[in-house]
Parts: sequence; C-alpha cells; structure tokens
Amino acid sequence: MQQVTSAADRAELRISEAELAMPTDRRLILAAERLFAERGIDAVSLRAVMSAAGANVAAVHYHFGSKEALIEALIRQRSDAVATRRAALLDEVEQSGVVSARGLAEAFVLPVWEMATGEGGSWVKFIASVLGSGHPALSTVAEGFADQARRFMTLLGRAFPDLPRHTIRFRLAQAMTLTFQVLGDVHQTQDLLAISGVQLSPEQVMSELVDVVTAILAGPPSD
Repeated sequence: MQQVTSAADRAELRISEAELAMPTDRRLILAAERLFAERGIDAVSLRAVMSAAGANVAAVHYHFGSKEALIEALIRQRSDAVATRRAALLDEVEQSGVVSARGLAEAFVLPVWEMATGEGGSWVKFIASVLGSGHPALSTVAEGFADQARRFMTLLGRAFPDLPRHTIRFRLAQAMTLTFQVLGDVHQTQDLLAISGVQLSPEQVMSELVDVVTAILAGPPSD
C-alpha cells in the first residue's frame, strides 16, 4: 500500500502535484536527486527518499533493489541527456573544420549549464558533491563520461598535438570538476564575487566559466 503524505509534508519536501502524478520509479529518482543534492548521499536514508516520493519501502526495493542501484539510476538518467547534447556540439565542432579549445570548452560546459538552468539543477549539484567528496558513486559518474572523454581526448590531441595524453586526461578531469562545482551552485559563486564588489549574472558566470575551461584546455605544457 502506498504511503500517503500530508499537504504540509509535501510542501516542506517540495514535492509538487505534478511529481506525485508521475510513475513511482520516476518519483523516487527525483526525490533522491533533490535530497542527495541538499544533504549528501550518506546523510539520506532510503526511508527519507521513500517519504519524499510518497512511496513505500517495497516500492524502492521493487524498482531498484538497493540504495546503490537507485544512485546509479539517478546518475545515468540525466548523464545520458548531457552526453547526447555534448555529442551534438562536438559534431558541430568537427563539421566546422576547425577544432579549437574554445569550441571544445563550449561543448563541455553548455550541456551542464542547460541542465543546471533547466530541470536538472539538483542533479548538477549532486554530481558536484560526488566529485568533491570522492564518494564511491564517482565510478558511475566516470563510466557515464567515458565515451565523451575519449572523444574530447581525440579532438584535443588533434588541436594540440604536443600535449601528452596524461596532460589531456588531467585537464579534462579538472575541467569536469570545475564545471560542476561552479554550475552546481551558481549563487555561491555570485556571492563570493560580490564580497569583492563584482556583480555577475548567471549568464556571465557561465561565460566566464567557458573562458576558464578554454584556458585549462589550451594552456601550454610545462617544460
């Protein structure tokens, strides 16, 4: 039998009526996404996810089997969309005939920006926390990025043939961490800049981030 939550509880947990009308597995993923982003994976129990989703324990185990499987489904359900968008942008870079660090940086950052400013803001924040904490879920994040990483490495190697492969790998890892950290909490970046009197809109933060990622990818190697 499905657990019923009161209107007050749902408001506190920010569960919308539209979400409550979704299939149970989708509700569980959305609830986990939000709670993990706000509190961290280890601080959230399956019971908390169940309560936020308006479901019961049996539903969690029926659809996912375990917390680890739920985490994997949560990571993959939006990483696939990011990968598809990146692939389209990389196609444009290749078709242009000119592979530049700027074009690659835009292909790297823009899909995450679009996710962060769309329906996937909590997901971006969640991935940022996984990258920053070294949680075991990091391996699932890395697997989801593997195909994209290989393509970025090939194109970067073409644009900068003097860069060693280990340098390219390192730069991609730093670009990924920075992109999710900044876009996972744009307001925090704005607040930090405001302390020194710099006021940036979210769009300006994104533009500056593309500039920084461009610099990461294009910087000359050390001697």
